[in-house]
Amino acid sequence: MLAQKVEEALNDINKLHITVLEHAAEISPFVNGRSLGMDVENKENSAKKQSARNGNVSVTSNTRKTPTKQSPPSKSTHSKVATLEFNSLQNLDINAVNSSILLREAEESRKRSIRQQVLDMHEKHLTIMQECLRPIEEQCKEEKRKWLEKKRQSDTQIMLKAEQQSELDIKEHQRQLEALRLQTQRQLQVISFQGIAQYQSKFRTKYEAIVNLLMSIDKAAMMSCNDYNNKLKELIQMFEQLINKIKGGTCGGEELKTADNLCKSLAALEIGIVEALKQEKEKQESIAKEQQKAQSVQAASEIAQESQIPQQPPLQQEQQPPQPKPQNETSHAEPTPVPQQPPMKENVPENRPTDITDKPPNVTSQHVSPERLEFYTKINTFYLEKVERVKALQSDESMKKYRFDCQKSINIPVNAISAVSPQHIQDKFDKLYSFVTSQPPLGRDYCILLMAKKFVGQGETTISSNPQAAFPVASVIVSLWKCIPEFGQLFLAYCFKECPFLVPYFIPQKKDQSPEEYSKVLGFRTVDGQPEKQEMYLKRQAGIARLYAAVMVTNGRQQDCSPHPYGLENAWRWLANMMNIAPLPFLSATLIMEILQIVGSDMWSSYGKQFVKLLVYIQQHYFAKLSEGDMGGPKARLELLLNTFLRDGQIQKPAGMLPVGFW
Repeated sequence: MLAQKVEEALNDINKLHITVLEHAAEISPFVNGRSLGMDVENKENSAKKQSARNGNVSVTSNTRKTPTKQSPPSKSTHSKVATLEFNSLQNLDINAVNSSILLREAEESRKRSIRQQVLDMHEKHLTIMQECLRPIEEQCKEEKRKWLEKKRQSDTQIMLKAEQQSELDIKEHQRQLEALRLQTQRQLQVISFQGIAQYQSKFRTKYEAIVNLLMSIDKAAMMSCNDYNNKLKELIQMFEQLINKIKGGTCGGEELKTADNLCKSLAALEIGIVEALKQEKEKQESIAKEQQKAQSVQAASEIAQESQIPQQPPLQQEQQPPQPKPQNETSHAEPTPVPQQPPMKENVPENRPTDITDKPPNVTSQHVSPERLEFYTKINTFYLEKVERVKALQSDESMKKYRFDCQKSINIPVNAISAVSPQHIQDKFDKLYSFVTSQPPLGRDYCILLMAKKFVGQGETTISSNPQAAFPVASVIVSLWKCIPEFGQLFLAYCFKECPFLVPYFIPQKKDQSPEEYSKVLGFRTVDGQPEKQEMYLKRQAGIARLYAAVMVTNGRQQDCSPHPYGLENAWRWLANMMNIAPLPFLSATLIMEILQIVGSDMWSSYGKQFVKLLVYIQQHYFAKLSEGDMGGPKARLELLLNTFLRDGQIQKPAGMLPVGFW
């Protein structure tokens, strides 16, 4: 479009040039010289005026005359010539004037035409240029608009980015402030927890002192301390509420102040009880003195009466022999290195354990000694009481995080126990002991149950695959048992729960009982809806038995001077009781072999010939019962082990056993 308009403008300019040339050609016969320019008209006028002054007239004709040399004119000739010249000059001036007028008019007309054409061409050119420039201007405007829009968008994006960066900076600053606040809060909580732990330890120590004080007084004095006893219960409840509040996440200066006030109240209560007991003691002493004084007065009066009345000889009473104290059954913790034995038959070794009958027991027998059954009942009852006590904590959803923290604090040290170094075992013991003892009463029971279960679980997993791992774990168990007696009872409860034959207590299969139900009673677990395979079951039971046996022959910390809480005599009782119950195929032989491999060396050293006779009894009598239902690998391995023991005359120490005073 633009090219077409430019081409039309060029054509118009060419036409204008052609028109100008045509006009020039028309007037060219009448014009001598240049006819364009500002000075042309002035030159013509000045030439005419000059020729008029000089009297020279140029005659223009179509034919030029050749000038000839003339003689000087005469006067008559001069007058004729002058007349002729005047006439011709008059004629020439009129023609010249007319011609000049015509030329001027033509020139003016031509100029006006040219000016008009130039103006028209200029206007047309301007119009064309405007039309040509209009798209360019519109394009420039559009580009400018787009640039402004792009700039505006860019500015908007820059502002958005600046705002986003500002928001990010503000959020980062807030996050840092929040992290700093949380860190400060955690530090304050740690300090508060440490303070609460100190107050709790102080409160427990003071509470135990008060309890011991109250238990040391008689019933008469206890009646006078009922108010103090109620006050003590109230303080205990208040401290437990404070501990529960702290577990909920609220721990600060107010709680520390409350704990301090409770400890001060407990100390004041102790002082009050001591003062009350002191007053009661003084009162009883005064009463005793009065009674003694009254008795002395009465004795004096009686002596005075006797001095007046003859004294009769006293009646002689029959001297009855003192009734012998009933011989109690041996406690589960008393050592029996040389038990008294009943008379034996010829084919039974002398001085064999009292739990072994003269002849092999009936294979359907399921009895254990009353002493062992009573011990198991006490352990199981204690376990059920603890489980019932912590049910509220286990079912409370608000305590879920607390339970998770307890599991984490117990599982990590227990899983890491090994005989790497004495310092390593000491570190794991310290972590477990300090964590458990720092808990409130209910949390302490929960943690002890959790810890006992975890240790038994180590027997099922780690020790079942690595028998040498039983001894460092058992060493920590014994040390914790000495410091926390209830932990040992719960450890035994979990051992008996997962492996009933460690009691030993055998439940025969009922007639209407399915194999699945009976397997569940024996401790088989369900895997994908089916009882676990026998190999896995025996592996788990063997691991628990190894740990159980390792506890009986492993010492704890060297600094603990208290006696072993579950010594070697329990291994003797277990073997003796195992001889009196019906063997379970595969399991009985496996358990006897695993326990003999660990405790056999110590039992040989402690019981000597009696232990040898027990091994002979197992070989000669118990194997007959095993052969009735067990002809597999466990029985063969046990028989080979016993033959090796009796042939060599000794039992080697088990591999991995910790030396005395290891830590």
